[in-house]
Formats: sequence, C-alpha cells, structure tokens
Amino acid sequence: MNLSQSLATRTADFLAAHPPFSLLPRHELEQLAGRIEIRFFGPGDVIFEEGGEPGQGFYVLNKGRVELHKYEDGELHLADVCEVSDPFGVRALLSDNPYIMTARVAEEALVYFIPRKPFAELMERYPKVGLFFASGLAAGMTVVRGQARQMEQVRRELSFQKQLAGFREEDIVSLNPHEEVVFCTPVTSIRDAAQMMAEYRIGSIVVADTQLFPAGIITSTDLARKVATGRHRIDEPASAIMSSPVLTVTPGLTVARAILTMVRHQVRHLVVTEDGTPKSRFIGIVSERDVLLSQSNNPATLVKQLLKARTVAEMAEIRDRAERLTHDYLKQEISVAFISETLTEINDVLIRRAIELSLRQLDAEGLQRPQAPFCWLSLGSEGRGEQLLRTDQDNALIYADPPEADAEHTAAYYLRLGKAVTDILEQCGFAHCPGEIMASNPQWNQPMSGWKAHFTRWIQVPDPKALMHGTIFFDFRPAYGEFGLAGELRDHLDAEMDRQKGFINFLAANALGNPPPLSFLNNFIVERSGGHKDEFDIKLRAMMPLADAARVMILDRRVRGVTNTFRRYEQLAELEPQNARLLEEAGMAYELMIRYRALNGFEHGNSGRYLNPNSFNKIEKQTLKYAFRTIEELQRILKTRYSLSMFGS
Repeated sequence: MNLSQSLATRTADFLAAHPPFSLLPRHELEQLAGRIEIRFFGPGDVIFEEGGEPGQGFYVLNKGRVELHKYEDGELHLADVCEVSDPFGVRALLSDNPYIMTARVAEEALVYFIPRKPFAELMERYPKVGLFFASGLAAGMTVVRGQARQMEQVRRELSFQKQLAGFREEDIVSLNPHEEVVFCTPVTSIRDAAQMMAEYRIGSIVVADTQLFPAGIITSTDLARKVATGRHRIDEPASAIMSSPVLTVTPGLTVARAILTMVRHQVRHLVVTEDGTPKSRFIGIVSERDVLLSQSNNPATLVKQLLKARTVAEMAEIRDRAERLTHDYLKQEISVAFISETLTEINDVLIRRAIELSLRQLDAEGLQRPQAPFCWLSLGSEGRGEQLLRTDQDNALIYADPPEADAEHTAAYYLRLGKAVTDILEQCGFAHCPGEIMASNPQWNQPMSGWKAHFTRWIQVPDPKALMHGTIFFDFRPAYGEFGLAGELRDHLDAEMDRQKGFINFLAANALGNPPPLSFLNNFIVERSGGHKDEFDIKLRAMMPLADAARVMILDRRVRGVTNTFRRYEQLAELEPQNARLLEEAGMAYELMIRYRALNGFEHGNSGRYLNPNSFNKIEKQTLKYAFRTIEELQRILKTRYSLSMFGS
C-alpha cells in the first residue's frame, strides 16, 4: 500500500466513526476519502472569513481547535467552537451564499477539505446524509426556534441504536378482511355460536345487529365460565352471555396503542369498526394473541401475572421483567409517552396488589378496618406517570375524617397500612424516600382535615420549604381506594389558590431557580466538584425547569386530571394557540430528557441523573441543545406573565 492509499484508508476510518459519514457504505467512504484534501493550519490562521464567497467544498476538523466568530455591533464575538469530527462551512456551501462567520484556528489543526461535487452526489444517493445537514447539525449552523420537532425526527431517523426483535410503535396491527370475520346475531343460540367458533377454529365471535354494528363479543372463556358451569343453557340466545358493550377501535391501530388499550381496560379483544365506535360496521377483531404473541414478555401478561401474584417475591420478579421490557422499548425507539403510560399502568397494578396484600396481612393480625375510607396517593414522578426507572418512593395516604371516638384507632391503622405497603414496594425495588415523603410517615398519612391544613399553610405562607412541598404534593394522583377523596383535596387546592392569587407568582419564581443548562459558549453546564464533577445533572438542570413550568401554567389554568408533564404541555398548547408551537416542543423536549436519563440509568445501574456530556454523539448533543433553547423561551414567558423581571433578562 503506497502513502496516498494509506492516508485515504486512515481518512475513511476516521469518517466512518462520525455522522453523517457513518451513514455511508464503506466503499463510498473509501472513494470519497481518495478525493479529500488534508490541510494543516497554525494558531491564528483564518480558514474563511465572514462575508467571503464560499469555496468549492466544506471542512471537517480532525485534530486541534477551530473557533467560529461573528461580528455583532462592530465587535467580533465567539459564536461556536468546532469539536473533533465537526463539519463546518456547510451553510454557505449549501445555500451558495457568503460565509456568515469567520473560522479561526485556536490550536494547530488538521482539517479535511471535502469537495462539493462528490459530496453533493452522495447526498442525492443517501438522503439521510442530506437530512443531517438540512437539520442544522454542522458547526456554526444557528439554532433557531421551531426546529425541535424536526430535530427529534432526525434523531430517531438517524438513530444508531440496534433494533431489537419485536415491534416498533408505528407498526400496524394486521386485520383480517371483513368477509373472513365470523359473527352471529344477538338471537343466535349459544349452541350455534359455539359451533361456529369450533368450525372456524376461532377463540371469539362478534355479536352484531342487522346493520353489523357490534353489540357484544363471546369468547371461549365466556363459554367455559358461563355455560360449562351450568349458569346458562346452550339454547339461550347469544346475548345472554356476550360481553357488552364492546371496546371498539379504529382501523390502522398501532401495536403500541393496542397493547396500551388492552392493559388499561384489562381486555383481550378489541373490535375494529369503520369509525372506531360501536355505531358503525365492524370490520375485524384484534386479539391479544395478534399483537402480543411475538412478545413473550409483554405488558398485558405482566399485569395479569401481577393481579394473580400471591407473594412479594413474585411481584418483585414481575416488576424486574417490566424494567427489562422498558429498556427494550427504549432501544426500539418506541415513544416515551407510550412507554411511560404502559409502565404507569403496571406500577399502579403493583401498588394496588401491595395494598391488597397489606390489608389481608392486617386482617390476619386481627386489626379491625376503620369505617373511614382512604385513598393512596402517588406523588412526584410516579404521580406524574413519568417513572421509567425505579427511583425512591414518593407517596401519601389520605382518609376521611373519622368520628372523634375512632380517630386514634383510624390513624394507627392507616399508619400500619402505610408502613406495610411501603415495605412491600421497597422489596419490589422502590427504595424508601430519603426525605421520608411516604405514607409510612405520620406527617403524610393524614385525615382530610390534616391534608387541607397542609395545603392551606403552603399556599398562605409560600416560603422555600412550602414551595418545595408544592412541587411534590401538587402533582398527586390517586392510585387506590376512594378516589373522591383526591377530588375533594384537589377542590381545596383550587379554592385556596383562588383566595391567594399571589401564590402562583411565588410558584413561578421558584420555577426559575434553574436557568437554561447551556453556557454562553453553548457548552453543557456541568458539576464543578464532588462525586459527579464534570457530569451533567439532567434532572436538576433540564427536567425540573420543564416540569416546574408546566405545573405553574396548568395550575394557573385550573386544569384538572392532568399531572403528566408532556400531557400538560399538550393541554396547554390547545389552551394557548399563540404559544402552541413552543409548548409542543417543550413536551417533546421533556420526553427526550426522560429517554436519555433512563438509558443512562440502565447503562450504569443507577438513577441515570448524571450524564457525561462526552458520551453523546453529534446528533444527540445538537438535539439536546435545541431542547434547551425551549427552556430559555419558557422561562422568558414565565418572567413576563408573572412579572418576575428581578430574575434576570
């Protein structure tokens, strides 16, 4: 191999490790490398100047440091710093306009010059390469408002995650054509319906009226439980044993939505109709078998097994499997919204099962259940339905005010219940909260009057501790018991905020406590000392500002029943059309933060809170920077809306 061939091979090896060149086949890279010029520059050298006409190519930094400067108000300002593997000088080339920045060498640099013509040909043949540059991923391409959605699409499109066996969220459930779907009428005898099921070897049959509107469904389970047991005779009409009303869905159902619907409603069959309602012709059935047999470890199965679990050890093992499933879903690029909804359903069933086992345990000990009903509240990330990793517990218990004579017994019983449940949850991998914000703490295990007193005090005297409690407790979500108690507490919260109208301003000021997580040089703000030195705190610096802003705006609007942060932004986008694009991007940004935190946690076996910025590739870094701009704009809105100019410009 001669020297030029050796240099071309090393150049191809370098490019192959970095996007967008990593998207090209090896033979294309080798051909491109043979046409690349290698250039050396010393400190102070100018590669190109602002206002200069673009050359016949662009640059990629191999070694050294190149800074991009821009004139503003007659002065030269540092606008960006090229990292190794960064393409730069691309905007001028693509637009055929003068350079908008000056590229100056800060440290001796080795740079690849890539000619326009061969690379333009590659972009035509490989659209993903063009997508990379069109989305502004080269150094010096200004981050502008409105690109967050495009960037997230690019990140997923150019994802380097290995796809696992299984489904992707966009996969469409395969439905049988209408003529292959077997059905009977409500007056068809059970005998005839069963014979049709046997003849066609199917496990379910739709019961439809003369217009083919679905009235119900009969499954083999119905035959076993309702007919074989003698409860119904086989000459009775099908309507006597059908399950009704049926759960109907629209055609083109995604696998992800089918699974979530089955998990949420604990059904095994969905009836597909022309418009997704029972008042239109049915065209097929989606069974649990259709969508889940390819997944041996699926959410619906986990929920069923949790409902049947008799021991804490069984529950813990099932929850471990749910965590592995979550990791698989993340690596398959299934949306965080779907994953979090699915996992919230599983966690809720786990909590309910823990409470049921604990109640039985207290019964076995001879403790009398109080007359006052109770409600278990999930708080924090679990209250918002955002807990992809098993972090520490945040929960509480509320019960109706008992008669004075029963107050002591009621308080003691529910405290015992809180302790039993939190111990079970700990055995299932949810650590005890270091701050003791759990139902095992008498402070957070209170009658309605106690909880109302808490909320009133926090709103009337919004000191830092009260505001901290508000960020945790105001996201409460009922998980078990008498949900009406949670509704009454929410009514009280709204009423107190109406009385103390200035409270929302304090809450908004608290939401500005964490500024946008980028320095003026567009670098990640990292920890300066301690065990996480040089790491990025994604919870404190990125997730909390977004969650806090959503909470303030949704509480101010008095929107009920929406605690999830990205669902809050969806709701706010509808309520504030003038800010809809920003709010939608904020929801997307939050989902992105959850994804990165969860993947980091799975990789390192921890909470995933602290990330090494150097672990991100170019696409991921730029995607995060777009997301961080959203925080800056949101906080600007909060400052204006709630007159918080003292918190900076």
